[in-house]
Amino acid sequence: MNIPNMLTSLRIVLIPFFCALFLMGPDYYVYAGAVLILSGLSDMFDGLLARRLHQETELGKILDPIADKLTLAAVVVCMWYVYHGSFPWISFGLGIMLLKEIAMAVGGLVIVRRGRKLVKAKWWGKVATVVFYACMILIVALNILLPGEDLKVIVPALALFAAGVMLFALLRYCLIGLKIIHGEEVEGTIDLTKENLLRNRKKTEGTAPVE
Repeated sequence: MNIPNMLTSLRIVLIPFFCALFLMGPDYYVYAGAVLILSGLSDMFDGLLARRLHQETELGKILDPIADKLTLAAVVVCMWYVYHGSFPWISFGLGIMLLKEIAMAVGGLVIVRRGRKLVKAKWWGKVATVVFYACMILIVALNILLPGEDLKVIVPALALFAAGVMLFALLRYCLIGLKIIHGEEVEGTIDLTKENLLRNRKKTEGTAPVE
């Protein structure tokens, strides 16, 4: 476990804290928002530090998307549970976000089962993640600062905007995924089979007896 992977793991650890604080009601929204901000910062810096410190690992490549999907699912479910009665239209945006992550997970499994290379995170995927965190934090903050009547348009609009950006990212990833499934070479992919072979070779060389 290096620093980037610890930050990624922190994102998973923060999930139950956000859920508990958020579901405890408006008096705890400030703390829930702070947890969400911390989660977003960890998502921002884990990959950056991994590249800067040359600490990119196979574990990190697996943990990061898992942490992203678990965090998004938890936030979406909590948001829907608390706000769907006050802001009915928010359900459409939150539903699109959840379906996007399910589609990404299923697509990744299909690619792996066919022995193909996984797609590394692209700029549009990173933008979608930033927009998601920004919109969710704004929704929490606005519910602290403004009365509910003033938010009947703003809150669903923020959710739908985030959903639209994430839907755009999904379509872009789907196009790349189809190319990979059909055997086309795509720049910026993760060959798990090759990485496993290289890692095992390094272990073998590192434990080889010295003559």
